Amino acid sequence: MSRRKPVASAKGAIPLSSRSKDDNNNFEALKLYENKSYKKSLKILDAILKKNPSHVDSLALKGLNLVFLGQKEDAETYIKKALSKIQGTTASPICCHVLGIYFRQVREYAKSIHWFEASIENGSTNKQLYRDISSLQSQVRDYPNLLISRKLYWESFMGYRANWTALAVAYDLNGQFQEGVKLLTQFEELAKGKLTDAEAYEHNECLMYKNDLMYKAAGDSKEKLNTVLQNLDEIESEVFDKYALLERRAAVYMKLGMNNDASKVYRMLIKRNPDNFQYYRMLEIALGVQGNTAIRKALYKKLATYYPRADPPQYLPLTFVKISEELEPIFEKYVVSQLGRGVPAAFCNVKPLYKTRGDEFVEMAEKVVLKYYGTLDPKASPIPYVWTTYYLAQHYLYVKNFMKAKQFVETAIEHTPTLVELYILKGRILKHLGLLEEAALIVEDGRKLDLQDRFVNVKAAKYFFRANMIDKGVEVASLFTKNEKDYNGVKDLHLMEASWFIFGQAEAYYRLYIENKKKLDELKSRPPTTDGTEDETDESELKELEYQIKKCKGLALKRFQAISKIYKQFEEDKMDFHSYCMRKGTPRAYMEMLAWGDKIYTKPMFVRALYGAAKLYFSMHDDLEAKQSASEVDTANIKKSNKKAKKLAAAFNKRKETEKQQVIAYADDEDVFGETLMSSKTPLDDFNTSFYSLYRGQMTDNECDHWLDFQYHLRTGKLALCFKALSKYASLHGEKSGMVGAMILILLDVTREDTKYEEIAKKVAVKGIQTKFNNVPIDKVIDENFDWMQFFKDEFNYDLDALLALHGSNLTILSKSSVKELIMENLAGMEPCEQNYILKYEL
Repeated sequence: MSRRKPVASAKGAIPLSSRSKDDNNNFEALKLYENKSYKKSLKILDAILKKNPSHVDSLALKGLNLVFLGQKEDAETYIKKALSKIQGTTASPICCHVLGIYFRQVREYAKSIHWFEASIENGSTNKQLYRDISSLQSQVRDYPNLLISRKLYWESFMGYRANWTALAVAYDLNGQFQEGVKLLTQFEELAKGKLTDAEAYEHNECLMYKNDLMYKAAGDSKEKLNTVLQNLDEIESEVFDKYALLERRAAVYMKLGMNNDASKVYRMLIKRNPDNFQYYRMLEIALGVQGNTAIRKALYKKLATYYPRADPPQYLPLTFVKISEELEPIFEKYVVSQLGRGVPAAFCNVKPLYKTRGDEFVEMAEKVVLKYYGTLDPKASPIPYVWTTYYLAQHYLYVKNFMKAKQFVETAIEHTPTLVELYILKGRILKHLGLLEEAALIVEDGRKLDLQDRFVNVKAAKYFFRANMIDKGVEVASLFTKNEKDYNGVKDLHLMEASWFIFGQAEAYYRLYIENKKKLDELKSRPPTTDGTEDETDESELKELEYQIKKCKGLALKRFQAISKIYKQFEEDKMDFHSYCMRKGTPRAYMEMLAWGDKIYTKPMFVRALYGAAKLYFSMHDDLEAKQSASEVDTANIKKSNKKAKKLAAAFNKRKETEKQQVIAYADDEDVFGETLMSSKTPLDDFNTSFYSLYRGQMTDNECDHWLDFQYHLRTGKLALCFKALSKYASLHGEKSGMVGAMILILLDVTREDTKYEEIAKKVAVKGIQTKFNNVPIDKVIDENFDWMQFFKDEFNYDLDALLALHGSNLTILSKSSVKELIMENLAGMEPCEQNYILKYEL
């Protein structure tokens, strides 16, 4: 949602009679700013500053005008000049207000709050400032001060319901639920009989929100819970959200121990929405039948007669009936019914049971479906036949019998070659077999069957990215984008925040970076020619690989950064709703949004981008530490006098300009290939700012990735924090975990005398390991003959992740070849696609 540009207020200004000429001119410039005539405003301000370069109000206002004209660096210069001439906050109210608006615009919210408050302290009579301050405090989660600001604004404008709602929300966020209830009740009494039909929706939302507060305040108090029930009876006729009302009633009954009444309410909810699984589970709890299989079976049998078209009564018995002859007929009835009707999602519907009920259930399912499959005639029953074949292909894919899965899906395609889903499934099977290019081409064949299906288009693009066919993936995705002024849809997909596309590109570029880096290392390791001259073909190949490495690494980093930018924008977009939701009377939705925002940086796509960026930033840091990088162009051997080298450089520059149009993500992007990002001298700080601090700020210790913590702190030199991450991991996963062993060996390796870390940090780490892991022979670190690999194998339950962690750490106390040998042994039981990835990109 676009936010209206803020307007500075002249309230609280110096009276006209006592203003200087410069102040009067500044006031005219302020009016022009308010009318969005920024250039005209600047013209007046330049005239003032020419005569009086120290006029603080004009310096601040010029900075504000410039920021709205997009000249952020110049704006910052003038704001700094203005601040340098202010002692503390002793500026005019207007100047403070202007500074507050500037800092809000550049998203420095704490400073913005500071200057808005200074404007009030210095005499501004503009009470609207309290609204601006409260929105900013909501954004930075300063809830104690938010309550103060909301209350002051409410006292100034009590005639607007939005202000009452906003204050109640502030009470809620501070845990003062009863105060919020009293406030909303007070407004209801004042507004009784005066509300119009246009206000009915807002009224219904606020009534239900008040009940939310009452429920929170009640806790386990029976008296208060009965008051909540009484309130529900009073507001029932005015509340539109009957689901929320009934769910609350049932929840209160359950808390009061009135399970029979709760069961009646859950039956009402099931009648309204018979496809909601949660209602059935809560009905079981209310009836107290969770431990009685016979009664549960009877219950669902009865419910199935009432709601024959609903899925839960048919499905839920499959989750608890014992795997025996008793379960088979129930499963057969459920799945055969769907296959007979040609339900494409039949396998997806039962897949959770494959995971939760184990191998015995999987074998039974295979037996039932094969039995049904054997009764089908491809010509007489084409729909059941093709979808049953489709089911079996998915089944065999799940059990990792890839050849049989491929056989069934090819049979289905031969029977019905126009069914898109079959091509997507075949692509999945080929992907698991490690045949990524073939998989992409098969899914592309499926896409061509339905050129208007956006879902299939996205699938095809994803498969091309997975096969590192980036140009083809972009071409396919661009079929559904606006490309009138651009070479392809890359810009449009960034504008639409299509994270699947951006992330797919990022991973593909990263893989190409690794591939080209390996090729370059191989090329450089070739023995020189016998005559001592450099092979011209090798030189051209060398330059091409260096170009591709730099390009792919930079673009991978750019795309990962774009994901971070999108999620930061999601958080920034919350600013619009701190006042909007109050005006529209949707406090419940607002509270849900705040809860969502508190976990936004823990969402899967952001976390995946975090891991991808971590590899690159950690690599950049390690290269800086070693003063060399295999991914960077080694210009030392290129003689300036070499005409061929100059010609190659010119050709690459020309090519770069052409490719720029193909990969540019933003219209005003000055670092299209990520060269500035790659040239950073502080990669860890960049990673922390864009990813790590955001992720760590919202993750609890039990949720976060302690291996990532360990790697980050190892590079920052904070060995005590490394040990803390190790301890947390051991507490969660056990001290015998392979990753625990890997972290111990890595930490021991860096505590040797010849490493760069501070002695006190080494001592803390060693002492921690001695205390918590007393089976580790720390004194053997200096013993070159001690077999640390054997110790690792004997003491820890190692897995592939632990071995890869050791392999990537280049330990002195451990032979890299022995780790690699163990990795190769462990690859045997993995899927071909996983084997290929590790061999190509990890080793």
